[in-house]
Amino acid sequence: MSEPAPQRSHLIGPGDRIGPYRIVAQLGSGGMGAVFEAIHEAIECRVAVKVLHAAHAHSAAAATRLMNEARAVNRIEHPGIVRIHDCGQLPDGTVYIVMELLRGETLTARFKRQQVSLAQSVRIARQVASTLAAAHEKGIVHRDLKPDNVTIERD
Repeated sequence: MSEPAPQRSHLIGPGDRIGPYRIVAQLGSGGMGAVFEAIHEAIECRVAVKVLHAAHAHSAAAATRLMNEARAVNRIEHPGIVRIHDCGQLPDGTVYIVMELLRGETLTARFKRQQVSLAQSVRIARQVASTLAAAHEKGIVHRDLKPDNVTIERD
């Protein structure tokens, strides 16, 4: 059976601009939107920009959900949570958020690339648990925790 075609977030691609950011590449795509690597050329800052898919672009509920995600992330203030720097709207009203660009690999990619030792597994589990505890202290429940949503960085 073939994979379903990825959803499009408008016709955004390398070279396009979102506010002061120039899109470099698409990093991934999920159920609600796509994430792109971008650069703020004036200050040479690389970021990730999450944009709702075209199918959700004019949904007030989807826009509210994305903005609630951004607010929740910033309330947690934990090193295990990606930082949100900015938000805005495309000319057609589609909401986007600008966040820290993570340099690493997902837990899924790590599992595929190598066998994870017991010591590594415990270290990763402790960090994920610490991050979840910080979220829970703020009354926030992560509803999509899975290996694809855990990024492992060198530090």
